[in-house]
Amino acid sequence: VASGDLEPGHPTFDAAVKAAVKHFQHLHGLEDDGVGGQLTIRELNVPLADRIRQIEINLERWRWLPARLGDRHAIINLPEFNLTVVENEWPVLSMRIVVGKDFTHRTPVFSSEITQVVFNPYWNVPDSIADRELWPEQRRDPGYFAREHIEVLAGGRLRQKPGPWNALGSIKFNIPNRYAVYLHDTPSRELFSRAVRTFSHGCMRVEKPVDLALYLLRDNPGWTKERIIEQSKTGVERAIDLRSPLTVHVLYWTAYVDGGEVHFAPDIYARDPALDAAMRKRAPRF
Repeated sequence: VASGDLEPGHPTFDAAVKAAVKHFQHLHGLEDDGVGGQLTIRELNVPLADRIRQIEINLERWRWLPARLGDRHAIINLPEFNLTVVENEWPVLSMRIVVGKDFTHRTPVFSSEITQVVFNPYWNVPDSIADRELWPEQRRDPGYFAREHIEVLAGGRLRQKPGPWNALGSIKFNIPNRYAVYLHDTPSRELFSRAVRTFSHGCMRVEKPVDLALYLLRDNPGWTKERIIEQSKTGVERAIDLRSPLTVHVLYWTAYVDGGEVHFAPDIYARDPALDAAMRKRAPRF
């Protein structure tokens, strides 16, 4: 009632209350099932002062950005698990994403450009994943690499062949950056239905890879949606350099405005407290 989600005068959990709960959940990054579960109750009990501070923290993050993000750019908000392409301040394409699953594999914040679309990519397995996960699995099950179409290269490096089994799916989007992360398709489509989508090793999985490829290749003649789908099924790796690279900003906002409403997202990497503490420190005197 205080936040305007519900009119007063509902002594029972009726349809109006359920609709109000669903709207509240939508604004707080929760599964909008209309059920007053533990996570929903926790968010309802956050004091107003804490929400105001959360907005102040994210206004500080805005100050770190340039005045103009570019006439044509993509915004990735990690706590929102969303990618939006913007042209002249208007969204033209939006999709859900999956991001890094924990502190060790958290997706970094950075700005760069999407420069290349790669069809049927090989997955060159990072040494950390190979050492911690894949080699131990192969030692437990000697047939694991064969089933997963994983090749052992010179020096013991691992590489997964293109195909429907590939962890990167059928399309990869290269973004030059010092963290070696990128956007890519995924065979695990069911994860996009989750409210909290922290499942990757740091790279970002996209819900609509074909739509994103179509948008990015619009200046490369001949790349229709049909051709993109056909190319992604060949099983042969092919990289296409973009004639017009797309600026991309990977950001971390736990409070943001969408559709004229303030949304609050989960602090998935616990970054808000550290920034809060830094903002409370007194500036040094010179």
